[in-house]
Amino acid sequence: MKNDSDTPEVKKRKFPSTLQMLTSIYALLYLVFIIDNFLPAKNFNPYDLENIIVNLLFVLFLVGYYLSWKNEGVAGLIFIFWWIGMWCLALFVVEIDRGAGVVMGLPLFILGILFMVSWDRKSRESR
Repeated sequence: MKNDSDTPEVKKRKFPSTLQMLTSIYALLYLVFIIDNFLPAKNFNPYDLENIIVNLLFVLFLVGYYLSWKNEGVAGLIFIFWWIGMWCLALFVVEIDRGAGVVMGLPLFILGILFMVSWDRKSRESR
């Protein structure tokens, strides 16, 4: 007789995947950057267009991070849109260090692609 707990649908992962752990490390580093951004400096204007867009992109990242635990495909798509937002920020808004956000966002772009690949593989296995 077959035990129902042996079926793949019933098995749940007890530990996060490697992609989720890497994304958590990236989230911690991103949070340090955001906190550092809020520390007062000379000529700091929280209502500057650049700061508003950086904070909106951080919120978009947080939505993607939350969804990475629920739906990997959507999270990967959000991370790719986040990186496109970083490109738009670098090309049209930022005056100094234009490429820094794009370069620091490259690992998240790669993680976004890997989340989509992982989601695609899991959806193919379930068919």
